Amino acid sequence: MARKPSDGLLDPPIVLPPLEELRRAVLERHPFMLLARADIRRAEARSSYEVALKRPQPSVVVEIDRPPDSPTYRAGVVMPLPFWNRREGPIAEAAAQLKQARAVAANQELQLLAAVGGAYERYEVATSQLAAFEQGLLREAEAGLRAAETAYRLGERGILEVLDAQRILRTVRLDLLNAQFDRQAALVDLDELRAVNLREGKP
Repeated sequence: MARKPSDGLLDPPIVLPPLEELRRAVLERHPFMLLARADIRRAEARSSYEVALKRPQPSVVVEIDRPPDSPTYRAGVVMPLPFWNRREGPIAEAAAQLKQARAVAANQELQLLAAVGGAYERYEVATSQLAAFEQGLLREAEAGLRAAETAYRLGERGILEVLDAQRILRTVRLDLLNAQFDRQAALVDLDELRAVNLREGKP
C-alpha cells in the first residue's frame, strides 16, 4: 500500500533506470522540450510560407458591366511577376526566427541533460553515503559512546571523553539525516524532470 505524504516518512532506496534512459525520457516528455519543438515547427512553417510567397500567386478576376442595353462579362487570370519584390526581408526574418528557435531548443536540451545528470549523481552519492552510515559509521559512533559511558562509570575516563563521543554521534546522525534529505530531494528532482513518479512508475 502506498504511503500518503502526511505519513512523514522518506522513500526507501530504489534502483534507478540507466542514466541514458532517463535522459531520453526527459527530452521526450519535459514540457519545456515539447514547447521548444512546437516553436521550431511553427518557425519552419512560417519560413516555408514566406518562401512560397516569393513565387507568383495567380488569381482569377471576374468583372461584370451592366449597361442599359446588354451586360458584359469579363474574366481573366492575374499573374503578378515579382521582379523587384523578392521578399528578401520577410524570408530573412523567418529564417532568423527559425535559427533562434533551434538555438533555444538546443540550449534547453543542454540545461535539462545537465539537471538530470546532476540529480542522478546526487542520488547515487547520497545512497552510497547512507549505506556507509548504516553499515558501519553509525554503529561505530553508538558503540564508541557506550564504551565511553561505561569507562566513565568505572572511573577510567573523564566526562570530556563522554562529551566528545556524544558530539561524534550527533555529527554522524546529522550527516545521516542530510544524506537522507539529499537522496529524497534528488529523487523528487528526477520525478519532476521526467514527469513520472519513479517510486510508483506512473505519470
